Formats: sequence, C-alpha cells, structure tokens
Amino acid sequence: MVKSETFFGRLIGIDTLFSFDGIVPSAADFQLKLISLIEQLNKALLAENQLQAESEALCQALCGYFDKRLTNAPQNNSLSWQRYSLMHYFYGYNESKEASTLPEQLEDLLKTDSEVIFRYAWKLLTLLIQVEGQTETLVSLRSASRARYFSRVRPRLTPQKSETTLWGTQNDTLPGSPRLMVFIIGPFAGKWFSQSDLSTSNDSGIVWVVAEHVTSLVKRLNHLKESHSSMATLAFFPLLADGFQNNGIMIEQITAWQYAFSSTRLPNHLPCMLGLYTRLSQQRFPHDPDRAIWTGGLAALPYEDLKLEPCLVELINELDASDDGNDIYAIQRHALCSTLVAWLAENRIMSVLQTMFDSTQLDLAGVTLADHGQGFTRHGAWSFWLAEKYSILPGLSASITMPPLPTIPLPPSVETESSLPAGTAPTVMSLKPSHRRWPKITALLVLFACLAGGLSYYNRSYWGEVRGQLTQLTPFQALFKEPTPASEVTQYTLSSTAPLFENGSSNLMPDSEKMLAQILPKMVRPPKQMFLIIGHSDNTGAAAVNLALSTERARVIRDWLVEHSSLSASQFIVEGAGNSRPVASNDTQKGRAQNRRVEIIPLSMQSKKD
Repeated sequence: MVKSETFFGRLIGIDTLFSFDGIVPSAADFQLKLISLIEQLNKALLAENQLQAESEALCQALCGYFDKRLTNAPQNNSLSWQRYSLMHYFYGYNESKEASTLPEQLEDLLKTDSEVIFRYAWKLLTLLIQVEGQTETLVSLRSASRARYFSRVRPRLTPQKSETTLWGTQNDTLPGSPRLMVFIIGPFAGKWFSQSDLSTSNDSGIVWVVAEHVTSLVKRLNHLKESHSSMATLAFFPLLADGFQNNGIMIEQITAWQYAFSSTRLPNHLPCMLGLYTRLSQQRFPHDPDRAIWTGGLAALPYEDLKLEPCLVELINELDASDDGNDIYAIQRHALCSTLVAWLAENRIMSVLQTMFDSTQLDLAGVTLADHGQGFTRHGAWSFWLAEKYSILPGLSASITMPPLPTIPLPPSVETESSLPAGTAPTVMSLKPSHRRWPKITALLVLFACLAGGLSYYNRSYWGEVRGQLTQLTPFQALFKEPTPASEVTQYTLSSTAPLFENGSSNLMPDSEKMLAQILPKMVRPPKQMFLIIGHSDNTGAAAVNLALSTERARVIRDWLVEHSSLSASQFIVEGAGNSRPVASNDTQKGRAQNRRVEIIPLSMQSKKD
C-alpha cells in the first residue's frame, strides 16, 4: 500500500512547482488532481491507523492552504480559483460561511500525539510562512513546536565511502599531476557539456573529458592504459530531466548507449556515477544564480554491489535528513525529488538505466542530484509527465544555463619515497577492479551512412591513419589527446549521390528504395541481429526541428526495412541525433550534404555480467 508520505509529498511538490511560476493549463483538471490526491492522502492516513478526526483536519488545512495559494497567486489570476475552491467542494464553505482560520487549524494539529500528523502540520506551517510572511501568530506557532520537531528521528544515512575503500591504494603519479580522469558520457554529453571538455577541477587534480561516442571513450581509455596506467578513471552519465521531448526518445537514447557498450569492449570495467539535473526548489544564490545545489554522490558500498533504486532511496533520505525545520528549500527538494524518482520508475527510465549497468562494463558507483537553473526554455519528458499526472507544468526560464559539474573526491595524494617510513615502498593507486569475464564479441561493427543525401556503406577500422599532421601540442594537451589510428579507413559506396529523402521531409525519394533493397541481404543473414539506426541532419533550421526530423527519418528507414524483410521492429533501436554529430563542415553545401545521413549499425547482444 502506498504510504501517506507519498501523497503528502506529491502535494508539496505541486506547491513547489507553483511557487516558481508553474503553469496550470486547466483549472478544472487541476482541481480534480488535487481532489484525488487529498482523498488518497486521507485513505492512506486511515490505513496507517491515524485518528479519523485528525486526518480529516489535516486534509481540511491542506484545502485551505491551496485555496489561499491559488487565489492570491499573481501568475494565475486567470484561474478564477473561487469557482474551484477545495474548501467549498469538500466542506461546503464559501465566503459567507467561513471555516476556522488556517493558523487555528494548524495550532490544533501541532498539539497531536501523532508524530506523522505533527510532521505534516509542521511542513504546512513552513509553507504558510513563506506565503504570508513572518506574522506574529505563525512565528509563535513555530517557536512553540520547534523543540518537538528537532527531536524527531531522522533517516539514518550510510556512512560516506572513505578514500581507501573508494580509490584503493595510493597512486604513483607525479606531484601536481592529474590523479583522476572523469569521462562525461551519454546522450547529453556532447550537446550540454562540450564546454567542459579537457577542463580541470580540484586544483587540476581531476580532468574532465567529453566522450560523445563509445568508440572515442575506448580510444582514450586504451591510450590512458598504455601511457598513464596509474591514473584513476571514472565515468559520469548526466541525465537532464527535460533534455528530450518525451520519455520514449529518452529511453531510445539510453538504450542506444547500452547497445553501443554491449558491442564494444572496454579495457576494464569502468565505475560510473549517474547525475540527475532539474530544478527542485526556489533556492538560488544572488552572486551565482547558475550554481547548483548538490545532493548525493559516490556511494558507500563497493560499486559492483550497487543497484539504482536503493541509491535513489538513499538520495531521498539524505534530502529528508537535511531538513532542519526552517529550510523551505529542503522541504521543496525532498518533495520534488520523490516525484522525480516516481517519474523515473513509472516510465521505465529507471529500469532501462539499471539494464545498462547490469549488461555492460559500466558499474554504477553512485547517484548525484543537481537542483539547477531556473527551468528549461521548453518543456520536455519530465514536464509533460507532470502535466499529465498533476495538471501543472514547471515554469520556463527566459535563458538557458549550461549544467555545472559535480564535486568528486580526489584519490589520495602521492607519497614520495623520501616521505615514507624506512623500508616501505610506494604503492600504486587504482580503482578496485571487478573480476568479471567479458563475453565474446562476435558481431562486427558496420556503418551505413547517407552521404550527400544518399545511403552509403562503411567498413571502418577504428585504428585508421589520421590524414594530416598534428600541430605542436602542449604537454597537458599531449597527455589527453586522442591516440593516433594505425590503418587506412576504407569506404564502400552502395549508391550514387541521389537524395534519400525529400528536402526538409521524412518522405523517401523514389530511387531510395533501390538503395535500401541493396543492403537488405546483408542485414537478414545474421538471425536475430539487433540494429541501431541513427538519423542525422545539417545545422539548417532550429536544433529542435532537426532533432525531430532526424528521428523521424530513422523511423521511416526502420519501418521500410521491417515491411520489406523478415526483420521485426523489436530488432531496431532508433535514435535521432539532429545536427549534433557533424562529419563535415556545415559552412559549405557539400559539407551540409555529408551531414544529412542515416547510419545503420549492427549491435552485439552477447553481453552479460557474471
């Protein structure tokens, strides 16, 4: 049975969204959602053996609070909330027949013997103070109940991992050299974190590297293993709640990374920290409004034992434990984080992420949460779920801010031989390896692309020679540059440069079916082969339009292949990359034509962890 805390948290979350300019598209629908939540809260309280009179009194106080909040909110004058009054709906009160005042209701609730009712009443009092200000009555209520609230039992948190258990033994890097390289990976890495590529933090002890593709990650890891084996490595997988238009696209993008990792072997298992980004409270720093408020981080357990759901539960507990009774922002973050986790669970995003960690060489090392920014400039997956679930949309920001990076602890500093006790040798630091077998990879990576609007087949070698010479590099750049490939890249063209799609459309051109028919025999030979289809565009037009168009073109290719073969739709993963991954300059007509392409990549399904 769902706990009353869940329903109360949803109501606080709705109030939080409203507090930073939340949008209510329909007052009638919004009223129905609030009515449903309050009714479910009352039933849950009774199921938890709370007194019926006190449960009813709490629900009545909630009705009075939301009526006051929605009636006086300047951004929602058009709601005419008096027509939808919760007090009138539940209790028949109107302007001519008033109930007891909200402070009086809260005063009675704060005297209850029930710790559950008391805690909810205290949080409601904190919200009311935010709305009405520090009135004498409200301040007096808070002062009288403060000692009881601070004596409450708070969630017990798992102790933070020590440097020894997290990083193993010490490293042998030179003093002043970077000791940790963090790879920013995932579908948001290239677009939202490009400014962080080869940046440093912790006094240059950490180097951040953006890896937009698994292949570039493998190259850097192999280079690091050969040249700087003592340096620790960590992956950071950011997830922006409104970064994609809907949940389906987000799941497709995460699944595409999962299959890319499944078909590619990393030098070693790579610990990975998941980062969640969204706006969760009104708290912002006047001197630094783009600064995020972070919660969570690297977990206390060995990362090979971690699961995502317990990490998220620990994250919620940490937010609850940080509530000191005065901090409205802590209450807001706890409520909205709980709602965020519900979104991840209900839309299978949590299970898709867990599958990625279970079936690849990425090992979950922890979860961190960024209460960040003023909201997105458009609504996406998280926002539309909130609108469907609770009939309220988060407020939009007038400008977008690039997401910041979390703080990560450094490995222990190096000890020189002279600083060690006599007879003690310096030790080498590394992340604790996970002794698991890597499954056999039998599928070859095949790349189909649409060059100049036509479909082409690539047989690429990742170690092909780089054409042209590298310019003179600084020692720092040389340390983290891509490894130089070793053989020629071979390209096989299956078609002419006839366009595959109509200009600015996802409709196939007449001759394009002939080109697709040429590759079908190669695709149906391996039984049950999985394929990743990636659509690309040039940078003409808006980025959002290009992303949607490239995704739709990839779907059209998938649908044609399914219709004209024995392949099933379940054998395809569809991804739209928009204009984010150009292979040529968009400054010329020829370059733009090269960037308008579709790639079909066979994926290996043989990837299981012990």
